[in-house]
Amino acid sequence: MASAKALYTPEAPHVLEQDLAGKVAIVTGASRGIGRAIALHLASRGASILGTCSSPESMHHIDTLSRTVSNLYASSAYQAPKVIGIAANVLSLDTPKLIVEAMEKDFGGKLDILVNNAAHLEGGGIGQLEVEHVQRCLMGNVQTLVMTMELLFRKEIFQLNSRILNISSEATRTRFPNVGMDLYAATKSAMESLTRSWADALGSHPTTAGTTVNALLVGVTGTAAHNDLPPDMKKIMRDMTFSKVSIGPRIGEPEDIADIAGLLVSERARWITGSVVCANGGTVKVL
Repeated sequence: MASAKALYTPEAPHVLEQDLAGKVAIVTGASRGIGRAIALHLASRGASILGTCSSPESMHHIDTLSRTVSNLYASSAYQAPKVIGIAANVLSLDTPKLIVEAMEKDFGGKLDILVNNAAHLEGGGIGQLEVEHVQRCLMGNVQTLVMTMELLFRKEIFQLNSRILNISSEATRTRFPNVGMDLYAATKSAMESLTRSWADALGSHPTTAGTTVNALLVGVTGTAAHNDLPPDMKKIMRDMTFSKVSIGPRIGEPEDIADIAGLLVSERARWITGSVVCANGGTVKVL
């Protein structure tokens, strides 16, 4: 059987077709993993980036991202896009306001692409839940999401033909071997429901006409968070993925997710909206 490395090795970052030049993207949770890969992919196509991270201590990851983008463009004929970072934790009531203020200050209050990637993951199943736990999960994965969208819409920061992408999880449709994902899965299901509602609301509104809203169903991916799992848990999750994946055997890489996200925020995806698109190698299929 072919090894995972033989099947796919992510390319080194490089400047791509500049179809997003002049556009501005927000990528929440851009400091590491999937969020960073998406931010780098969009920047390599010319989009300026407002990336959020969870705390001031994580800002150095955004600084590193900015330097990476500058270095990519150093030998290119194109001008490097701007990369700005802010600390905006999904568990803070101030996060929507901080994002809007940064958009107004650094990007003239004009937004073309929003990738809602940041999330709060906290294990705990029935019989283990406390009110504070439930409140954190709802705050991090629903309330902050909703109020950020609400404020961006009210302030008319979304432009015509914008692209909004919500990063969901295959936990909404399958049982993971690590118990305690049920509340997290429920909040991601709420995100998918909001995806459909926002697609209808924004697609034909006078200030946001042509805007698409989609969700990306992400499976097990080789992020730092995954790699930091206890070895036995990591083996269980990899074995589970290998047994189900249609293109493999391997787990996903952040670059896999970034490439699909890049498709959905492009002009070519103008007729895809209100959809849940799989980014999991076929482990869970939405038909």
